[in-house]
Amino acid sequence: MPGASERRTAERARDRDWLRILANDSAGQGVRVPSRGFTGARFWSTGTVEPVTASGPVSVQIRERRDGTAVVSVADPTRTVRGLTLTWRRQVTAVLSTAPAVTSTETGAVFTSTFGDLSGSHGATHTLKVRTA
Repeated sequence: MPGASERRTAERARDRDWLRILANDSAGQGVRVPSRGFTGARFWSTGTVEPVTASGPVSVQIRERRDGTAVVSVADPTRTVRGLTLTWRRQVTAVLSTAPAVTSTETGAVFTSTFGDLSGSHGATHTLKVRTA
């Protein structure tokens, strides 16, 4: 909390609901900040950090916006992922935009996005924008 006062830091420390730890194990780590509509996960291998499942070692950020959209961002810092399936257990009604690496998407009660080879993208972020229900 750069620039936060001692008082603000103490207030945040007392607020146990501000940040939720979703996972912290050998498959991955993840947090959720409900007030910001933010979910972040780092997968070390195939695994699930509720509400997200990844088929490989990637970093994922999801930002849900008040306008009913969400931005899903995926990066492969290992530069080894030759194909990826990402599943988000969230109702998605439409895909508004995708990164070139996205090869397919499925909307509905669960959102699934399939990516092609990410290994040559030098760890760059691949972004999708979706409409949530």
